[in-house]
Amino acid sequence: MIETEIAIKQPDEKEYEQVLQLVKDFWLENSNMKPEQFRVISDNGRVLAFARMKEYVDATELGTLGVVKDLRGKGYGSKIVQHLLDGAKGDIYVITTLFKFNANLGFVLVDKYPESIKQKMEMCARHYHIDEPYFVMKWEKKDI
Repeated sequence: MIETEIAIKQPDEKEYEQVLQLVKDFWLENSNMKPEQFRVISDNGRVLAFARMKEYVDATELGTLGVVKDLRGKGYGSKIVQHLLDGAKGDIYVITTLFKFNANLGFVLVDKYPESIKQKMEMCARHYHIDEPYFVMKWEKKDI
């Protein structure tokens, strides 16, 4: 039996190369990507899922989220997003077409959001035109 080691971590060089290819294959937003922005779920070096936290002057955005096609629906997307939310220092915005997925993780629909998110939403609508509508949602960091 082959033992596997699944981990959520910052990608190493080979894993980041996989992320770059998956972002291209899935036609995801790819502006100003840096390896340190990403976390991956990796199984012995094979990227299963990935997501990025992007810092702006006025907001933090969760984006560029993907799960390899043959593993979708198995919880990897939720797991990596929850990992990022657990480490969040403040509120997080997401621009998404996946309303229900994000709502299940505690994001709520908002109609007021920072200028950086507005500009990103406009860019997505221009360059990533798809049939589904985009939503801006917000997750609020709870102080315990």
